[in-house]
Amino acid sequence: MRKRKLPLEEIAYIQQSWVVGDDGVFYWKRDGRGVKQGDKVGVVTAKNGHQICYLYYDKKLRGYSCGKAAWVIFYGEDPDSEIDHIDCNPQNHAISNLRKATRKEQCQNRRFGKAGRMNKGVYKRNYGNYWAAQIWKDGKVHNLGTFKSENEAVQARITAAKKLHGDFANLQSYT
Repeated sequence: MRKRKLPLEEIAYIQQSWVVGDDGVFYWKRDGRGVKQGDKVGVVTAKNGHQICYLYYDKKLRGYSCGKAAWVIFYGEDPDSEIDHIDCNPQNHAISNLRKATRKEQCQNRRFGKAGRMNKGVYKRNYGNYWAAQIWKDGKVHNLGTFKSENEAVQARITAAKKLHGDFANLQSYT
């Protein structure tokens, strides 16, 4: 889906309308349309946890990703890439939790792997009592080996994630 580039006038209107608190919550900056300055902005939360906030602009109701809106409010620019939530919490819009990211970097920062697996990139082999670890980078799978215990496989996956994914390595999903 192609993202709409925000014109400067719309960016200025967003900045005049909302402010993001240190807690990552949106508040109204001005009175109007049944809201008062300091009231919380209503947001809609999707099934995946991401939030959308709505604002009338140019006589149309427009929806904005809350992460993108927080970036626009703080930096005054439409980000040329996606906005990543560092802690993987799509409802934490504190500016210290947001960073620009490509789609590849977003995928590296995912919290969980496939459904039913506790540890991302670690799975039990079909034979024996062995565990395997793997990691993806640039569309290629890197098999890290077969291990006698789940902990050994997890440690191999963590080491590889730090090396290959750098700042976008998500280590929160490991038990």
